[in-house]
Amino acid sequence: MKQDNKHSLAEIKSSLTPEKRRSDGPWTRFVLRPLSYPGAWIFLRLGFSPNAVTYLSAFLCLAGFVCLAAGGAAAAWIGFALFFIFGVLDCVDGNMARVLGTASPWGEWVDALGGYTAYASMLLGMGVAADIASGAVLPGTGLALPWPAGGWTLVGGAAAAANLLMRAVFQNYRVVKGASDERAGIGGEKRLSETIGITGIMVPLSALAYGFGFLPWVVLAYAIVYGGGCLVVVLKLVRKVEAELRKDGAA
Repeated sequence: MKQDNKHSLAEIKSSLTPEKRRSDGPWTRFVLRPLSYPGAWIFLRLGFSPNAVTYLSAFLCLAGFVCLAAGGAAAAWIGFALFFIFGVLDCVDGNMARVLGTASPWGEWVDALGGYTAYASMLLGMGVAADIASGAVLPGTGLALPWPAGGWTLVGGAAAAANLLMRAVFQNYRVVKGASDERAGIGGEKRLSETIGITGIMVPLSALAYGFGFLPWVVLAYAIVYGGGCLVVVLKLVRKVEAELRKDGAA
């Protein structure tokens, strides 16, 4: 049966659940989410499905990576703009799924695919852009770093790998256990991720740092935060899994 795509802005806004509203970080709540309501209205009128918007947003992330890696200020700024649009579309597809009543585990899989693509593209792209802009130097210190060309790309890649591992480990745990973020004991980490992540301050912060010549510092900070966050989440979940195994063995 064909979906009714003529939903009003009021219907789209009211479809946001209290739980989802609470999970939004400040950047999403005050910038991305308000922009996503008219965006959802437009895509619904054009006949797009929520998954089609997610696929489009993933493609924009890949294009954003190409722009960041291409070299040159104009290309870099286009790249940051594409990642900002991704953030809006990441809210748009959820708005559409809720108002259409088509939310499903398969839609969550597609949404996760978009998120994984975004984090890998953005963090790696930031590393490449930092290499192009600063080389093997830590801005503001004059300190030459003990690595060859491409060092910041490796740091950005490490940040991306840590973020993706953290997400993959938790998603697998949730599938097996059926646990929410809060019941899994990582609610705080999830809220931090929403605040500093790609739908949080990552895009405006990295763009600002690029403009002032301090992008390597941001790449380094995310590598440290995501590396530490990955370690904390994995250790927490390992403890929970081992506890479940001991419980099953005692039963």
